[in-house]
Amino acid sequence: MRKFTSISLPLVFRFMLLLAFAMLTLSLLFVSALKFSVTKRQDAELKESISIISESLASSGTDELDFLALPYYITYTVYELESKKVLATNDSLLPLLDSGGKNLTYLKKNFFTDGDLNIRYLTNSVDFKGKTLIVEAAFDISNDSAARMISAFPFIALLSLIPVLFISFVLSFLISRETIASFKKLQADYDREKTFTSNVSHELKTPISIIDGHANLLKRWGKDDPKQLSESIDAILRETGNMNAIVTTLLEMSRLENGKVRVENEKFFVTNFFVKLQEEFTHLCPKIDFEIFDEDFLEIYTDQAKLHQIFTVILSNSIKFASEECKIVLRAKKIGSRIELSAADNGAGFSDEILPYVFERFFKGDSSHNRNVSGAGLGLSIAKTLAEAIGAEITAENAKTGGAVVKILLSGQTRQSF
Repeated sequence: MRKFTSISLPLVFRFMLLLAFAMLTLSLLFVSALKFSVTKRQDAELKESISIISESLASSGTDELDFLALPYYITYTVYELESKKVLATNDSLLPLLDSGGKNLTYLKKNFFTDGDLNIRYLTNSVDFKGKTLIVEAAFDISNDSAARMISAFPFIALLSLIPVLFISFVLSFLISRETIASFKKLQADYDREKTFTSNVSHELKTPISIIDGHANLLKRWGKDDPKQLSESIDAILRETGNMNAIVTTLLEMSRLENGKVRVENEKFFVTNFFVKLQEEFTHLCPKIDFEIFDEDFLEIYTDQAKLHQIFTVILSNSIKFASEECKIVLRAKKIGSRIELSAADNGAGFSDEILPYVFERFFKGDSSHNRNVSGAGLGLSIAKTLAEAIGAEITAENAKTGGAVVKILLSGQTRQSF
């Protein structure tokens, strides 16, 4: 968990910083667009006010300026360019400015006792009775609601950014956790397939080498040595059989995993099933001591042939690792609506190191692929695949009294018979 957190948190913070940068960038763009729109509106109103004042001067002089229909927030002044004499104004505190026909902003700190002067203004020169008059119209930016909103927007954006960042942190953490988990699963699948390919190559390489060696022996002097001829032919046939068993097993697993094997369920009694297994293996290994426990004489509904394959693998492993004189206990019991079938032996059991891996392909209990123990390490993996095909769960553990225990938990139709 600590390793996962150390990997995911940097990704989360990067995502969060990227989101914060994107939000700030969008906020700045929005503010710039809004400011441009407001400024264009202000400039249009100033231009229209200048036009009204200029037309009034041309038609009525300064007498009608006090009655002009101007917006209440527009202040104006008409003054002589040379003498700076004010001829008309609706704001005596408005400074005499000349923008030269351009819309400009004027800021004067501490202009008032309680604040600054911040205006947007426009001037126009008018010839009136041989004199040049300056018509000045101004817009108080500090009292404009749109302008105040623009100035306050960055602060509002920063405040709103805090919960957004928190939510993005949580969401990005969850997303990164799922993403990393998916990548870990892909990596695990890749490593498993890589190991699988390596194991297949190793398992097939050994019999091929043996076959090649004996073929060379036959080519050199085996034809004239009956003993060598017989040994080489037996070895070639034996290793060919091993290779065929490996390939056949892999093909069967592939069909099972791809769902190409038909499951044919039928009803049968567990005790009869166990007795059949006992007879088969006692015939092969007469020294095996079998015990069968099915006190409720249970009847189950599943694929008997595939269940038989599963137990054949399990019992074969018990004989292989616990000797041909081992004791095997076959047991059936109800667990809720399901039935648990188990096979236990009195061998050495599983070591704690290998127990989590006993159902993996080609696993033999070590990493050396020791061929002193026959088989390719595919038995329990086949049993697991078969169990999944019939909708059962298979687990392995060690008995408290020693020995290995493999359990199959069956679902579906089960019933007790008397």
